[in-house]
Amino acid sequence: MTYNEDNWDLLVLEVSKRFKVTADFDFMLFLIGVQELGEGMRSYSRQEKMDLINLGKCTLLCGSGYLEPDGTDDEGWPKFREIKSLKSLTPSFLNYTLKKSAFEYLKEKLSAV
Repeated sequence: MTYNEDNWDLLVLEVSKRFKVTADFDFMLFLIGVQELGEGMRSYSRQEKMDLINLGKCTLLCGSGYLEPDGTDDEGWPKFREIKSLKSLTPSFLNYTLKKSAFEYLKEKLSAV
């Protein structure tokens, strides 16, 4: 299955059913962040949730060649380094890039479960 808006909507529906939530784009990024942090689903503070969404974005931008992993911080969270300028991306292209990468990431991870 390749990325397009119809297939994205089907994936959001699948995730919504699997996690018994009304999933949206931020929830998809949150899931990717949880997966990458490796601590599993648990109760997270509001700040941790925001950090997990950002981790999800950074992970996807690594796959698109804009960032690369750069170790971890003092709390064990992954750090990233910019290798291609993100400033050159329009908001709509950034959104498209993140959604397409999230689609590919989640299809791979969900089919492995």
